[in-house]
Amino acid sequence: MTGVRLAAPSRRPERGSAGNPAMSHDAERLITLVQGCAAAGVERRCLVLRLSGLPPDFARPHHLRLAREALGPLLAADRAQVFRLPNHDIAVVWRGSAQAALDTASRAVCRLFADGPDGLPDVAALCLTLDLPSDTDRLLTLARASIAAPESAANRPAEAATPLDPAALTRLESVLARADMARFARRTQVWAVSDAGVFDVAWERRTLSMDELSSELAPQRDVRADPWLFARLTRTLDRRMLALLADPNEVRGAGPFGLDLNVSSILAPEFLRFDAALPHGLRGQVTLGLLPGDILADLSVFLFARDFARSRGYRLLLRMATPDMLSVLPLDRMGLDLLGLGWSNVLPALDRSRLSGVARRVVLTGAHSAEAVAWGRVHGVKLFAGRAAMLGRVVPDVVLAES
Repeated sequence: MTGVRLAAPSRRPERGSAGNPAMSHDAERLITLVQGCAAAGVERRCLVLRLSGLPPDFARPHHLRLAREALGPLLAADRAQVFRLPNHDIAVVWRGSAQAALDTASRAVCRLFADGPDGLPDVAALCLTLDLPSDTDRLLTLARASIAAPESAANRPAEAATPLDPAALTRLESVLARADMARFARRTQVWAVSDAGVFDVAWERRTLSMDELSSELAPQRDVRADPWLFARLTRTLDRRMLALLADPNEVRGAGPFGLDLNVSSILAPEFLRFDAALPHGLRGQVTLGLLPGDILADLSVFLFARDFARSRGYRLLLRMATPDMLSVLPLDRMGLDLLGLGWSNVLPALDRSRLSGVARRVVLTGAHSAEAVAWGRVHGVKLFAGRAAMLGRVVPDVVLAES
């Protein structure tokens, strides 16, 4: 059967739908469909629009309505079915690729939240694409969770999380050693802009979703509360990420990409195995992002790791930096290739000379607005990461002239 039947619009408030039988019924229908696909080996694709992850200010009824409408292109896909879940997530299941429609829907969702704050999930987290039957367990978990906890986290009173302690960290590390890290792996793009304002992907940034990982594996724990234990956790996650990427299937046919690592992780055995598995064509195409505090914590370790990484063809990026960092960690003197500069409202007042000579080596992160992209282009920045850049937005010359 082809075509789509959407549930009639509910006249109840968008939030607090625990008692909405239509949404609970949709979740049960989705579970039945997924189990049927798994049992019969039937292939389907699924997009889950995770509206339950939106912060309250971006989860108003009109936001939810516009986000649902953004899925319109997928409704024409072969055998498309729509499921509105109790926590306001929406799943669309269809047969075949429909890649053009999927890309259009994802861009529409991205455009809807392009000017939002940094707290918004990225498009990969908002638009989760799954395949059946291979992703059966994950889709079943999402559907069942929507019934068990129909209120979105954004609408519930915040519960005080318990800080991570050494014993809890030890248990978490034990779980991480057995966990499938691929389900927490995320990819975001760093974009290069031409003089004409056209954006093309420069490389992919590969990360593990700390929020999803901690909420699933360490619920009710604030993993960032203790900086020392959090640093230990990030080193553990570095090793797990490197082990994941050492699998030839993960990097076969991959384009340029970047990793955020601790300095010490470059010297770990897992990095050596990752380096050995890296295809020859990716030599010189991988960027390693390092934190300023990690570099300054032990300069001798950094210098050793830097020389090793550069000898193997890796580019080094100073991430989460500010313009003031250049006086402490000048790129050339420190042997760094790129500067990850975070967009903030104070940057428009920055003296343009502060970026003299390094602008083309700056990656402007958090470029979620036209203002951020315009500022970067005026100052000669060619690399951007953020929702505005992802839209491939060409910033009008008038905006540039006034910035």
